[in-house]
Amino acid sequence: MRRLLRFALALAAALLLAAALGVGLFYALVLRALPEIESLADYRPNIITKVYASDGSEIGSIAEERRIVVPIEDVPLHVKQAFIAAEDAAFYEHEGLDYAGIMRALLKNLHAGSVRQGGSTITQQVAKTFLLSAERSYVRKLQDMVLARRIEKHFDKEEILFLYLNQIYLGSGAYGIESAANIYFGKSAGELTLAEGALIAGIVPRPSRWTPHKNLPLAQQRKREVLRRMRINRFISDDQRLEALEQPLEFKAESGSERRSAAAYFVEEVRRYLVGRYGERRVKTDGLQVYTTLHPQRQLAAYRAVRRGLRDHDRRQGYRGPIRRVAEDDWAATLEEIGGQDADRSAAELQLRQALVTEVDDGRQRIRLALGPEREAILTLGQVAWAREPNPEVDGLYSRLDKVSRALQPGDLVWLEATPRGNPSDPDPETGPEYDYALYQEPEAESALISIDLAEGTLDALIGGYSFGRSQFNRALQSRRQPGSAFKPLIYAAALGQGYTPASIIYDTPITYVDEISGFQWKPENYSQTFYGPITLRRALASSRNIATVKLLRSVGIEPVLDTARRLGIDSPLEQNLGLALGNSSVTLTELVRAYTAFASGGRLIDPVFITELRDRHGELLEESVTLIEGQLEATEPDTGEDPEPADDEPDARTEQRPEASAGESGDETDGEPRIPEGYALDPATAFLMSDMLEAVVKEGTGRRLRALRRPVAGKTGTTNDLVDAWFIGFTPTLAAGAWVGFDEPRNLGRSETGSRAASPIILEYLRRSLDGEPVRSFDPPPGVAFVRIDKASGLLPCGFETRFQPFREGTAPQEACTASGQRGPEDSRPSRPLRLD
Repeated sequence: MRRLLRFALALAAALLLAAALGVGLFYALVLRALPEIESLADYRPNIITKVYASDGSEIGSIAEERRIVVPIEDVPLHVKQAFIAAEDAAFYEHEGLDYAGIMRALLKNLHAGSVRQGGSTITQQVAKTFLLSAERSYVRKLQDMVLARRIEKHFDKEEILFLYLNQIYLGSGAYGIESAANIYFGKSAGELTLAEGALIAGIVPRPSRWTPHKNLPLAQQRKREVLRRMRINRFISDDQRLEALEQPLEFKAESGSERRSAAAYFVEEVRRYLVGRYGERRVKTDGLQVYTTLHPQRQLAAYRAVRRGLRDHDRRQGYRGPIRRVAEDDWAATLEEIGGQDADRSAAELQLRQALVTEVDDGRQRIRLALGPEREAILTLGQVAWAREPNPEVDGLYSRLDKVSRALQPGDLVWLEATPRGNPSDPDPETGPEYDYALYQEPEAESALISIDLAEGTLDALIGGYSFGRSQFNRALQSRRQPGSAFKPLIYAAALGQGYTPASIIYDTPITYVDEISGFQWKPENYSQTFYGPITLRRALASSRNIATVKLLRSVGIEPVLDTARRLGIDSPLEQNLGLALGNSSVTLTELVRAYTAFASGGRLIDPVFITELRDRHGELLEESVTLIEGQLEATEPDTGEDPEPADDEPDARTEQRPEASAGESGDETDGEPRIPEGYALDPATAFLMSDMLEAVVKEGTGRRLRALRRPVAGKTGTTNDLVDAWFIGFTPTLAAGAWVGFDEPRNLGRSETGSRAASPIILEYLRRSLDGEPVRSFDPPPGVAFVRIDKASGLLPCGFETRFQPFREGTAPQEACTASGQRGPEDSRPSRPLRLD
């Protein structure tokens, strides 16, 4: 009996010890490492930083997790029930754990020999998502069971659903139900139908594989399963289930809208500023609200103008050939392959398809192409006449093919651009949308465009290249290139500030400059290789005469021109030689467009605002009216580090403070030179005279293409040596814009590809779209400007019929009439300065 008692006591002690060890082990492995659940009460998830256009529409976002928090009361009941039916039918009955489900999962895991199934309730998923790792183990499972019980004690069912529906990952970068509703259907969670909610709920188990973007048939199958479970659990009637099954779903395009593609460079500049000022972590997770000045219609117009301009330029250079040539024996396999690749390389506004040339008929001048086993397209001679073999010696504007066989051959695999006929949003229900096709190749050159609203002082549009997906390098802000003749107006502005007038005469005649120390000789040339002789400053600028401008710079002096350039916002290093007259110093497009805003705005230099307001996730104002220059100073370097500016394109370094008008200065003249009012870069009279002279560039000079606008517009073309860079900077009384065209690795753009041909059509197209419907306005002269009729050739008072009204600063108009021969008399129309420059 004693032996039995001792055995019982020993067994009890062993069991107590085992129990103690078990409790200790359970505490050490499960309870000790558990996080506190109080953090759930202060739910502060990573949410999206949103960027808005000037009209309040969203144009982009910056996020680590694309999440938009939505109150649970804004989620429709049928959407909540869809998730409950799919994931945890007993959600409202249990207290955090579904014991029957746990036993089923345990048996399956034991049979599999590893943790394959969790049997998790929604509450357990909340515990795992917020407080635990994604590890699959029995210890981790015990932890989420304990946490689930604790969560149920501290939160009611609606609060748990709020956490779950806002935190869960639902594929395609969507975190939470609101983000998923927007990404898949382009609407808010509150607008989801029963069928849409069921489809999203069905994604939960395999979000990386079961999205409609990845596998639409499987997503539809999952939707049917969720609806079946909702019917079983009496959340919906059988009629509701059948109605939802029959409802056609309209999915939002995965690639995003053309508007977002158009705004990509603008949004990236916003991101660079925010990261530089607030740090990447806060920008990606703290849900900032950024309100910008981007004008949606003008931004889209700029995007289309740049892309059209580059594609037109690319076609003028010829066709670089097919993707590859396919042997006839491989045609069938190739057609099967390309038949399912319609979305390949598609951009927001482009639908590109591969096609195989199957027949070339010179007699009927047409080409037959197959887009798959059962689809085909036809191209005519007019559509492929541009597709000559590239030849840099040929002017592509006038070189056209006369036979389709010289463009393509049977077996050529090519890219076609598809353009929907009629209304693409309302296709034929039987046949689907119909398309027109055109031969396509991606442009090799790049371009940039920037536009500033002169009245509001805001950045309206910003394009940094052909495609943000191809290159994130922003050529409008980050690339320095030689501006060529687009820099000339700064020379002329400096001259007007020193007493010259638009009617002053300068000699456009050959000249050679010799360096007295080195003996180096420089003989500037005009692009046309012709000479006009004595001409007015107005005509010299309108016709972009190189030699006349070099002589003007030599007369005015380099330092006054450098001072003018600094006042006009040119911060890039500038060469201190006569080559400055021909634009030999590299600048950014933004600098040059800003400089022209002073001509258009009566002498005021505009530093455009690009962020109007920045608010945190709670709506508190952080800052407002951030200018583009502030943004560039604060911005981080681009993440990609690509497209560095070539070293030999950089001028010698030079530092100089920008001169500013001193306080209290007035617009009165002193010693024959006008003073610049405080806060101005130029005196108003000089600015207006420059606007008038640049209007002449459009009316009678190298900017003639812009006359198609049929409204007052001023501007200047620019072309560098060897046709490497093409520019046009222009403005109306309300809008300033500039475009650059070139290659990232500088090389010839093609024969005759000047600023007039390559760049000005981009600005023409942009202004045409941007100003459509707006009233026509003229440039208003400021006080102190007088209009005088003068002789066009001599710049003196009339003596014949070739005359015009010319504005002058008061007191500087010519007093002498021209002679019968049209030449000037001995008097100088500009006091105290030699008139003719040889």
